[in-house]
Amino acid sequence: MNIFLQCVINGVALGAVYTIMALSYTILFGTLRIANFAQGDIYMIGMLLGFTFYVTASMNFFVGLILAIIITVLVLLIIDRLIYRPILRTSSMYLFIATIGMATFLRNASQLVFGSESYSFPHLLGSKPLQITEEISIVPQNLIIIGVCIVLVIVLFLFMRKTKTGLAMSAVSMNPFAAALMGVNYSKITTITYAISAAMASIAGVFTAPMYNVNTTVGASLGLKALIAAVMGGFGNSVGAIVGGMILGLVEALGSTYISSAYKDAFAFILLLIILFLRPQGILGRKRITKV
Repeated sequence: MNIFLQCVINGVALGAVYTIMALSYTILFGTLRIANFAQGDIYMIGMLLGFTFYVTASMNFFVGLILAIIITVLVLLIIDRLIYRPILRTSSMYLFIATIGMATFLRNASQLVFGSESYSFPHLLGSKPLQITEEISIVPQNLIIIGVCIVLVIVLFLFMRKTKTGLAMSAVSMNPFAAALMGVNYSKITTITYAISAAMASIAGVFTAPMYNVNTTVGASLGLKALIAAVMGGFGNSVGAIVGGMILGLVEALGSTYISSAYKDAFAFILLLIILFLRPQGILGRKRITKV
């Protein structure tokens, strides 16, 4: 029983990481119907910038965090303005291919800037586990990421439901043409949506840096798993992203303990196939009915 509870604690912490990243995918797709497959590498850039400011430059952690968020947001906004928007006017399929190519470009460009070495990011509250019982413990960094995840989820939901900008984003997600007729500035909403998505990925990158080796390839694997979590929950559904992220984290933690850690990455794809076979629209996704 103690082993199971320990797995659940670890799974919730891992699920919190997937949840934040899944939400960064979901807010883009839910609002603009754009799947940015370079999102994992945006996460990686935020992580590397956080390391550079906090560890290399010895800045205050929160100052480094803010700078990492600002620069990461600017990077994605520049990519949107120079590449994504012009391509989107031509074809959404071309944009799909462009985001995959952008992921490769960002990875290689980051290697030129930051190098290909792996770095260690210090734990913010120390690495000594906190003992809950004699056999159950939790690393302080896991508590931090769970707390950050809860705060981001609450802030995001309040923003989407209580602010004019959030309501405008919801309107664009339902019908961009009708929203434009009602006075919603689509270009402005696009910029804000990309900014929020990049900020969430950057925050996830900085706060999860102590949990991983900081390098230019870390975003590829985590970004893919977060995308899987978003699809499992129902791509474009924010609550579904939370559910998918938590389920994926728990399945990985339990599978690694009770089956084998060698198949940790395989669990995500097996789970995705099972869910899509049973519910192609995702756990909380809605079926789309097309009239002919």
